[in-house]
Parts: sequence; structure tokens; C-alpha cells
Amino acid sequence: MNRNNRKLVRQLESLKIQIDKLKEDYLSRISTPPAKKPSPKDSRLPTGPAAGDSEMERKNRQLIETALQAGEQNTLYKTVTKMLDALQRSGKKNFTLNDLDEIRKAMDNIRAKTDHWEIFRQQFSSVYPGFFDNLKTAYPNLTKTEVRFCAYLRIHLNSQQIASAMDISREAIRKNRYRIRKKMELKIEDSLEDTIEKF
Repeated sequence: MNRNNRKLVRQLESLKIQIDKLKEDYLSRISTPPAKKPSPKDSRLPTGPAAGDSEMERKNRQLIETALQAGEQNTLYKTVTKMLDALQRSGKKNFTLNDLDEIRKAMDNIRAKTDHWEIFRQQFSSVYPGFFDNLKTAYPNLTKTEVRFCAYLRIHLNSQQIASAMDISREAIRKNRYRIRKKMELKIEDSLEDTIEKF
């Protein structure tokens, strides 16, 4: 195995370890949610004047962390997938296509075993009961993807965070916003976030 191949193998092994640890931490946090105060590490999370002081604030922060965790796993998954694609295109004889297919299947299994949206949806419903039903009653034409988008807006994720959590492009974010505003018949001066905040 030449030097480049050894380097790729080390990188793949390192990413696999990171993904496994990320998955363990994520599932641990979901099953036993910690009551913690914000740390400097959590500066990426939206904060308010009394963030972390109330049970509602704590649950809202947990929701945000769940959504961001999904985004981080999506990013790691895509990084590994790109490396595998590059390795397959390189035509190196030290690796068989079957070996690479096995790695790709393992990565797919990691991603498929955790239904981020369903976990998030359950947590979200406990913090904002009736949100999904009320939103669908008011705007029955919203698709599942658009309802999901609205839920992320409700907890004040920004466009980049939503794109990561939903594993979509920034352009898809723009199109989703446009379609939702159109279905809600919002005027130019109306805020989509303020409208969703009412549910």
C-alpha cells in the first residue's frame, strides 16, 4: 500500500471514529437529556436575556442542539462519502470496489439508524404542543418538508443551520421560504418568522 493510500485509510478510520462518537453522544443526550448551563462552546446557539433559567429555555436549547447534531452528522457523512468517491475514481489497485462498497454501506447504516427528524419532532411536540396540528389546520397545503422547515424556524435556527439539519442547499432554503410565504399569502412586509411564532 503506497503512502497516499495509507493516508486515506487513516483519514477514513479517523472519520469513522468521529461519527461513532458523535452518534453515541447524540443518543446518550436524547435518552438522558442533561440540565446544563450554557458554556462558551454553546455560543453558536441562540440565547436570550434569561437563557437556561427556565425549563422552557432548557428544552428549547435541547431542541436546537438536536437539530444542529443532525447537521454535524450529515456533514461528517458527506465528508466520508466524498473521500470514498475520490478513492473509487483514483483506480488504485490496492483497494477493491467490494471493499469500498462495504465501507459505503456501513456509513449508510450509521446514517439510517438514527431518524433525526422523528426524534426532533417528539421533543419539539413536548415543548410546543399543538404546533404541527395548528400549523397544518391553518395551512393544509404545506408539505412535510415545509412543516419541518417551519419547526426549525420556530426555534430560531438560521438558514445555514437549517440547511445543515435538513441536508439541503442554501438555494433550497430560499425556495422553501418562498413557497411557504406564498402558501401563507404573506405580504412583502410580513415576517415569516413572526407568523410562525404565533403557532
